[in-house]
Amino acid sequence: MLVFVLHLLGLQTLSTSLSGRDTPLPAPVAHLRLSAPPPTEAVELKPLAAVPTAKQTQVAKIVAPPSASPPKTNESSSVLTPVPEPVEVAAATATETTLPVAPSPDPVAVLTVETPASPALPSANNPAPAAPPWLAQAKFVWPAPVVLNYELSGTSKGVKYNASANISWKYQDSSYQLRHEIQAFLLGNRSQTSAGQMGATGLLPTRFGDQFRQEQAAHFDRAKGLLIYSANTPSQAIEEGAQDRVSLFMQIAAAMAGTPDLRNAGQQLNFQVVSAKQAEVWTFAVLGPEKIKLPVGEVDCLKIHRVPRNEYDQKLELWLSPSHGYVPARLRITQANGDVIEESLKSLGKP
Repeated sequence: MLVFVLHLLGLQTLSTSLSGRDTPLPAPVAHLRLSAPPPTEAVELKPLAAVPTAKQTQVAKIVAPPSASPPKTNESSSVLTPVPEPVEVAAATATETTLPVAPSPDPVAVLTVETPASPALPSANNPAPAAPPWLAQAKFVWPAPVVLNYELSGTSKGVKYNASANISWKYQDSSYQLRHEIQAFLLGNRSQTSAGQMGATGLLPTRFGDQFRQEQAAHFDRAKGLLIYSANTPSQAIEEGAQDRVSLFMQIAAAMAGTPDLRNAGQQLNFQVVSAKQAEVWTFAVLGPEKIKLPVGEVDCLKIHRVPRNEYDQKLELWLSPSHGYVPARLRITQANGDVIEESLKSLGKP
């Protein structure tokens, strides 16, 4: 009976952390701007050969509804090896990109891996926010396809438990797929997936899925400049550089690997982060170097964390390994009530 109770407590923490519900706050003020999104560029990536970028211009005309007050929602938020011959992807202002396909990783040595008060539709009177300054200077070095295996330890209401987790990263040509999965004995699995394109501004997600018993999803409709949710929540405008709760790991890793200036202590990266029900802007700050012990060995890391907006925000800390392509060697999620989930790298392999 005691074991069953402990597993139930673990399930509650896993579900809360992956679905990303912070402690409810008073309804925040929405910061959504109305506008059509800027043109995007599709980048075709060919193995070991430069391929001119195909330009695509997408225009969406959206008519604002009459002066009816849009519905309101309650606040919630969520989360979760040396690079062989690194290849730089052009900065956001570039019009042409060359990216060879990286070789398959050596499993032993390579790890190159507020809720708005109302929905907002783009309009000419409210231009879309410009790309964050860091994104305009960023260059991206992508890891080879890899599976990162983690040991997971958690605490729920003072009770400790263990599980396993993994992040799978793979791509072909200009398309990518990411999967973050947690497997807990007797509790079942929970997975979050991201799929989309790779471009000059990094990853361009087209769909984010969050599955536990049933799946909910967010769709990035870039033609209309909108985030559309399968849950009964209002659509939101897509901001430049938007990521989901899985793609943010690889976006940060590739930006750090390709842009040395972003590694300086105090440097900040801010971008819109999308869950299956809502999106908000998160800010990450570089804290500095730190050596940590992991199941895979002792690793020199660069630590960054999500800058909290208030005491109720869910905390996210990432230890990025320079010798492993700046992909997280450890990640830690801390809830407002003190519950913690920590994933530590134990091995890696091929997807």
